[in-house]
Amino acid sequence: MLTVAVPVLITDALTWRCSSEQPARQALVTRGLLPLLAEGSARATDSDTTDEILAAATEHAKEMGYCTRGDCVVALHRIGNASVIKVVDIK
Repeated sequence: MLTVAVPVLITDALTWRCSSEQPARQALVTRGLLPLLAEGSARATDSDTTDEILAAATEHAKEMGYCTRGDCVVALHRIGNASVIKVVDIK
């Protein structure tokens, strides 16, 4: 199972920094999880960033042979405080 860890951009109004890759490393402990560390983003909306990351993750999964065209992928993620489940057709 491909697991995508997205670092969080943190600001104190003067500087920006990115959270660590610790969640991706922790995924290595669980059998069957293949961690992928995504790029952080400073987009205004979470949904735009999530769609971009989901597209990049499915493209990576196709390149690695985890899925092929015509497959369906279940994506679990958060937008703000809401948990979202998406079923994505691989094209």
